[in-house]
Amino acid sequence: MNVPVSDVKLPPAADKHQDPKAILRAMLDGLSDEAVVLDAQGKIVMTNLAWRQYRLAYGPQPDPGATGQAFNELELASRGHSPHKHTSRAVQGIRDVLSGDIEAFSLTYPCHTPDAQVWFTMTVTPVLWEGDTGVLITHTDTTPRHRLAPR
Repeated sequence: MNVPVSDVKLPPAADKHQDPKAILRAMLDGLSDEAVVLDAQGKIVMTNLAWRQYRLAYGPQPDPGATGQAFNELELASRGHSPHKHTSRAVQGIRDVLSGDIEAFSLTYPCHTPDAQVWFTMTVTPVLWEGDTGVLITHTDTTPRHRLAPR
């Protein structure tokens, strides 16, 4: 389907005085994928609505990022506070993006719930946070791809 360029409506330009963090939060809350921003030290500094809803539904503990308490996600995961065997690969990938050793990182992993077998793909990309390199991490439900794959 071809749409004439004149019919495309662009969003209004953001006010140059608007808080960049508020703009980022609004953008992230519009995503259906779970998303989290970590600062240069690996502390959660922002989560989106989908992340908070998923944590409430399936998380073993309340999400400190949702309450405004910054905690170091990398330290917590490194100490074995994660039920996933892929955690060490994920942590190393996040650290590699934070340090600039790699441009981005992606990992597909199972994350089964008591009700269903599900898979996610985690994508880590650098983001400028308070003048330093942080990361934006998204978790995309890729379960339909796994159900279609031959076994």
